[in-house]
Amino acid sequence: MEAVIYEKNDEEYKMLCSILEKEAELIDIYRDPADGFCHYEHEYDLVVVALEGAKGMNVVESLSEHYPDTQIIWITSDEDFVSVAIRHHIHDFIVRPFTQERISRSVREVIPKCPHRHEWRFTPEERRSGFR
Repeated sequence: MEAVIYEKNDEEYKMLCSILEKEAELIDIYRDPADGFCHYEHEYDLVVVALEGAKGMNVVESLSEHYPDTQIIWITSDEDFVSVAIRHHIHDFIVRPFTQERISRSVREVIPKCPHRHEWRFTPEERRSGFR
């Protein structure tokens, strides 16, 4: 499984990585591969957008248009963007402050919806983490 996290806060990023590794097990995690023009390396199984305001909205809109099968969890402090989340059919819209259990539940729920989940292999010797 591949996931990408759009997050500027190092502590929250580490916490999100920890939750993703625990819930998804075999996972490569990348951090913010966008070049500023919403050109992405490739389709990811899961994207966690933890950006505020219009920047978060632009990432969500671009991802959902270019990769409709990618599952998106959007974390923000601004409840006013919920209509954007609904319009783009994202998996979850989480308002700060949140608990680790809230994020864990969302990740557990999204895994069955990930487009490449049948290709994952969950063996201990293959477990890896791609903090890049």
